[in-house]
Amino acid sequence: MNPREYEALFETEDLHWWFVALRREIARAIERHPPGRPHAGAQWLDAGSGTGGLLAHLELGQETTRAGVDESLDALALARKRRLAVAAGSVTSLPFPDESFDLVTSIDVLCHRDVEKLPALTEARRCLRTGGILVLQVPAFDWLVSEHDRAVWTDRRFRRREVERLIRDSGLVVRESFYRIGLLFPAVVLARLAKRRSGPERDVRSQVRPATPLTNLLFGGLLRLEATAAAAGLRLPFGLSVFCVVQKP
Repeated sequence: MNPREYEALFETEDLHWWFVALRREIARAIERHPPGRPHAGAQWLDAGSGTGGLLAHLELGQETTRAGVDESLDALALARKRRLAVAAGSVTSLPFPDESFDLVTSIDVLCHRDVEKLPALTEARRCLRTGGILVLQVPAFDWLVSEHDRAVWTDRRFRRREVERLIRDSGLVVRESFYRIGLLFPAVVLARLAKRRSGPERDVRSQVRPATPLTNLLFGGLLRLEATAAAAGLRLPFGLSVFCVVQKP
């Protein structure tokens, strides 16, 4: 990811409605699809851990061992301020032995232009124990590309079927896949279509910035409503992200 964006991410991800809702979604996914070796001392790797917000705040069992890996030294320095166990490395060549983890998370990592998609999934499979779970998210729909994507070095956005095909090609099994953040989708589409790409890449900035308490309350409430509907089996056929729960057979 663009190095200058890490400081903004570090200052934002603890309380921002987007990241809070994402952590809830991941926690629910793990509850629905527990890893194949359920126990209090599960091993978890966040592959592409960035500044460590997910590792620091995802609510899992207290005995879960948490580890992160990222190739950005800027991101690792910020993650270590949270006293997290993080290592330097690429998601396409993870510095861990085979079958080291019960759970791997990969959140908005495959979309980056310096990440090879299939090799990254193959590496996650290698490091998972049999029956282990991979929780994966990527941004949806290439035609929604925006200044934000340019700022964080996104090289593509995905359709759900494309992600599922990549997962199958890596030897993993899709347990669940869906679009997230559908209630905000129409407003975001209008906003992005109204604002075309402009200016050189060095001048663009992401949408990662602190939100006001009112904004967190409003948008956080909308995503809680969407999650409640999803729990009742009601999912929209579109959204801003593709979210998948994957298992190593």
